Amino acid sequence: MKWGYPEYGRLRKVLMHAPGKEIDLIDPRTYKRWLFEDAIDPEEFQKQHERFVNTLRSEGVDVLLLSDILGKEANSLKLIEGQPNLVFTRDLVTITSAGYILMRMKSPVRRRETEIVEKAVHRLGITTLMKAQPPATIEGGDLIFADEETLLLGVGRRTNSHGLQQINRAATKSGLHRIVAMQMPPWTIHLDGTMMIIDRDLAIIHAKSARKSAAIYENGKLTERVQILEFLRRRKMKLIEVTDYERRRRATNLIAISPRKIVGYAGNARVTRELLKSGVDFIGVEGSELIRGAGGPRCMTAPLLRD
Repeated sequence: MKWGYPEYGRLRKVLMHAPGKEIDLIDPRTYKRWLFEDAIDPEEFQKQHERFVNTLRSEGVDVLLLSDILGKEANSLKLIEGQPNLVFTRDLVTITSAGYILMRMKSPVRRRETEIVEKAVHRLGITTLMKAQPPATIEGGDLIFADEETLLLGVGRRTNSHGLQQINRAATKSGLHRIVAMQMPPWTIHLDGTMMIIDRDLAIIHAKSARKSAAIYENGKLTERVQILEFLRRRKMKLIEVTDYERRRRATNLIAISPRKIVGYAGNARVTRELLKSGVDFIGVEGSELIRGAGGPRCMTAPLLRD
C-alpha cells in the first residue's frame, strides 16, 4: 500500500472536515476576506458536504473526520470555530510513505488551520517528513502525483519558489525522484483547478492554463524545461480538455477513488460525456453551495491511504 498517492490509486482512507458553525462567518460582507467566491447558505453547504462524505463511504472509502479524531479537545474546538476554510483539508497536508508534509498557507487568514490538522495526523500516528518554513508557502492543491515517483507542482498564487525548493529537498526521502514544477497563470488558484490525473494514461486539463514551461527536477537537480502538455503526451496520456467556463465550474477538481473512477461536481455535462467516452466511471455530487468556497471535491479530501 501507498500513503495518499498516486492520484488514481484505490482510495482507502481520507481525512475530511465536516463544516460546523465556523461557516456562519461567511456572509455577504465577509466572504472575500475568507477567500470564498460568494456568500453561502450555511445549512445547504453542510448538507452538500455530508452527502459528499456519504458518497465516498458508500464506495468503501474510510472517511475520518477531524472532529472525530480530535474529540472534545477544547483548544482545538475553539480554534476550529474561527476557520471556515478548514473544510478544504487537501490544502493543509499531504501524506507520503515517509510521513506527512505540512503546508504553510499563503493567506494569513488560513495559517492556523495547519495547527489543527497537525494534531490530527499526530493522533493517527503519522510521522513528520517536512513542515514548510517561512518564507515558503505551499498548498496541497498545487501537488498532483502523476505516479509513485513523479510529483507535479504548481508554482504561482499560493505555492512559491521557496516552497518548491523545500519540497525538492524533502522529495527523495519520500520516494519521489522527479518533480515537475509548472508556472501557473495568474487566473488560477491551484494546480488542481487546471488539471488532474485520472489514470496512468489519462488526464483532464485546461490547456490554456498549461502553456508556460515546466522545470523537471530529477533527484533534486534541474534536468530539463518542457511544456506540461508535451510532458504528459510523452507519457502517452490521453488528454481531455476543458473550456474556460468548465474550469471555473471546477471540472478538473476531481477525486479519484480508483483508476478511472472519480467523484466530481455534477453539472459539467460535456465534460462528463467526454469522461464516459474514455471509460471513466463518473460519480457526480451536488455542489451548488460548496463551489462558492472556491474549491471542489479534491480540495475537501486529504488522502491518507491508497493502494
